[in-house]
Amino acid sequence: MRTILPIVAALLCLPSFAQTTAPKARKDGPETSPKPAIPVYEVALAEDTNYPSIPWTTDGNSDLADGACDGDGNLYVLRPGRGLVGLTSNGVVSFLVDKMTDISSPSTTFLGLKPSVSSSGISFMVVGIEKKDAEAGATNVATDREGHEHTMHSYIVRFDKDGTYKGAIRVDDLPFIVYKFAAFESGNLVAQGLDHNDVPRIGLLDSAGQFLRYLELRKDISTVQAASPEDIKCNDCTADVRSAVFSSWFTPWRGKMLFSRALSNSPRVYEIQEGGAIRVVSIRPPEGYGGGGLLPSDGNWLMSFSNPAGVASLFEVDPQNGKLLAEYRIKPPDKPRDTVLSCYFDGEFWGLRHDTKGGKLRVVRGAPQPYRGK
Repeated sequence: MRTILPIVAALLCLPSFAQTTAPKARKDGPETSPKPAIPVYEVALAEDTNYPSIPWTTDGNSDLADGACDGDGNLYVLRPGRGLVGLTSNGVVSFLVDKMTDISSPSTTFLGLKPSVSSSGISFMVVGIEKKDAEAGATNVATDREGHEHTMHSYIVRFDKDGTYKGAIRVDDLPFIVYKFAAFESGNLVAQGLDHNDVPRIGLLDSAGQFLRYLELRKDISTVQAASPEDIKCNDCTADVRSAVFSSWFTPWRGKMLFSRALSNSPRVYEIQEGGAIRVVSIRPPEGYGGGGLLPSDGNWLMSFSNPAGVASLFEVDPQNGKLLAEYRIKPPDKPRDTVLSCYFDGEFWGLRHDTKGGKLRVVRGAPQPYRGK
């Protein structure tokens, strides 16, 4: 890794996980008995021909963008600069910028790489650029090809699942700059980013985007408001507070939001309720492993961790105590660069595969089976 911005795709697109029951230690065994190894499963992903494919190309230097699921068999993927596309069994649904008529020159941004998906709709971040020249001293500016500076604003846009545009809320007048967010079923929001002094912040917003209050996450850098090299784990890359914020995400789980920081020497998952109540669980990855990206699931938590060489594996985690229950691996020939897992629901993994030869993006799915080796 050279930079931190695309790390989430790298974390979530590797081997995967499902729901199992952790083996219980024998009560009558000696205290010195070694702990049983966690079970290992493999996942063979196959294309689901009931879903449409869409044309897809990359610049050859970036991984396939991370997808999202809603638990109803619908998958969503960001089209750089243009908006979002849903792949459903009923066809392709578009959530594109040309529908955002209340925003001047809207465009998706790297801050909105992962949409927020719920039963009530889809939301993601865009920027809008005013056509008039920016005022002197303006901080949020974009420069056009002629060198003119224009004022830029940040928005969260909302759609119904059928692609109907519901409007936008501006979020660049908050006490912190929103980098990542997620929407509860009610429409209220939880967001994270940096304040104007580059201090990490996590806060609650109402459904209109109005700031309610900051959250206090025990031992998190947003609470201690400082980070030392011991706090951030980064293999073969340069990590700082800004990097830690960019590589942190919200993941919906049973009406709550899970929050984790991928670059952490002490991986934790914060379970956040809409009212602000927080439960923290310390995760116990394998020795020497770092990371901690979460995958949406209807069962136990599913997380990825990377070994010192940067190779990632995916694990099922007990939500109560943070212990690892099982490891899951994508069966070859699927490669992280061409295939990403988007979620796990109803006993299957769902994901997206870039058919590089055909130039298509396709929906894939598969159920875990006991690992039989290479």
